[in-house]
Amino acid sequence: MKSLDDLVKRFEQWQKNIDNNIMDAQRQTAQQIWEDVITYAPVKTGEYIASIDIDGPTKEENEIKTFIGSDLTVEAKSTNKSYNLGYLLEHGTMPHDIYPVDSNYLVFEIDGKTIFTKHVFHPGTTAQPHYRLALEKNRKLYKDNIRRTWRSKWH
Repeated sequence: MKSLDDLVKRFEQWQKNIDNNIMDAQRQTAQQIWEDVITYAPVKTGEYIASIDIDGPTKEENEIKTFIGSDLTVEAKSTNKSYNLGYLLEHGTMPHDIYPVDSNYLVFEIDGKTIFTKHVFHPGTTAQPHYRLALEKNRKLYKDNIRRTWRSKWH
């Protein structure tokens, strides 16, 4: 029979290792989620996909956090506000009006013709979910990775 001191030492050893093991499980899951986000993400120039990274995992008090995303932004010249491109792609946009900011006219080209106008109604953009799909696909993987970590430490 083991002494109480031996049991305390064993618990202390488990305590030292468990956070690192959980972080490894989270890192493995994040890698798979990242791969799926890249697979599901819309492709135009490839710049957006190239900007999607994994940050973490990091431990803050009793939380282990991982961020998967892009820091690319687009600026609305009419309001001088920046918006995260990944968020806009994931959720789409509502219909909205566009007006010139530093000019009397909006100028753009359609079918080789230059267009001048004072107002454009933008119909919005359709959501192109890729983060949500990747998260839903990997929910069970995350639980399995955490479960496997706990089982390997307690047996």
